[in-house]
Amino acid sequence: MVGPVDIQIPSEKLVEIKDLLTLYGVHFEVMIDDLQRAIDEQVTPRSPQLSLAEFDYNKYHTFVEIDKWIYDYSTANSEYLTKMKVGMTYQNTSIHGIKISSGSGKPAFAIDCGIHADEWIGPATCIHVIKNLTENIGKSNRIGKLVDAVDFYFIPSSNPDGYEFTWTNNRMWRKTRSPSSAKCVGVDPNRNWDVLLTGAGASKDPCSDDYYGPKVWSEANVRSQRDFVNAIPNLHAYIDVHSYSQLWMFPYAWTFDLAADYHLLSSIANKSVAAIKAVHGKVYTPGPISKTIYIASGSTADYFYDHHPLKCVFAAELRDTGKHGMLLPESEIQPTAEETFAGLMVIAEHVMDGSCSK
Repeated sequence: MVGPVDIQIPSEKLVEIKDLLTLYGVHFEVMIDDLQRAIDEQVTPRSPQLSLAEFDYNKYHTFVEIDKWIYDYSTANSEYLTKMKVGMTYQNTSIHGIKISSGSGKPAFAIDCGIHADEWIGPATCIHVIKNLTENIGKSNRIGKLVDAVDFYFIPSSNPDGYEFTWTNNRMWRKTRSPSSAKCVGVDPNRNWDVLLTGAGASKDPCSDDYYGPKVWSEANVRSQRDFVNAIPNLHAYIDVHSYSQLWMFPYAWTFDLAADYHLLSSIANKSVAAIKAVHGKVYTPGPISKTIYIASGSTADYFYDHHPLKCVFAAELRDTGKHGMLLPESEIQPTAEETFAGLMVIAEHVMDGSCSK
């Protein structure tokens, strides 16, 4: 493990845990005093937003709202945007994506958000990025040239069952919603890929948030995402967008060994974090996943790097560094999206100039 560890504890255990940490000389800081209060304050009460006229880009949205936005926004911009069927979930929910293209035969860049259900800033950021790219189509500026030269594929919410559960039952839910044992539900969809499935950084305990599942590809949404991304023509780059910790990472997650394309990936990541910092001054840390955050087997990024195979594969952890964690306020949606957009466009430039070609 690199850096601090964030833990959630019941209020009645707070004094006991503080005493234990003090006894063993472990430095600690209480980041969120009352988790439920923070949950209650994260979302502003409002009516459902099920049309483009109502849709507020600076609010968090339910999966139903996101899915309706995908349909409406792609329809309103149908000359360049296409709604795409990614696949299905365990609960028979359709997963949809959006393709942005100014013509056929362009190198492609795939961007996935929301694989972990509780990471709300991911889908919100994906939507902002789609909107920003679309609004620059046909312009002679830097972004207009990028969107003319690169096909962009987005999965704004790749774990719909889990995401909807965070709205209705448990805001801190991370996994899918498939039955995993007699007493527990769900699999970590970022530990279910065919990369050393039972290795370090994943759990065999069905009740763990990091449970890798009963077998590789056990999760319907993971299989859907795999097949969708693998079928993208001329794919040159992929990124899996998470939160939180402010990191801009690349393979490997399952081992400390360096990827064959380490120098290229490191160079791109360094340029991305510089671009991110230039927007609002936020500092992101670049590096291999295993060395920057932790070892994790069965991950999305490692699978697409080794099995697609791709040269340019990344995994991002967006804002913040722990003050709010998963409960990032709605006031931070736009600035997070703006800086993330800057980092993503650095990758897109390398797709455009051929750096990411195999």
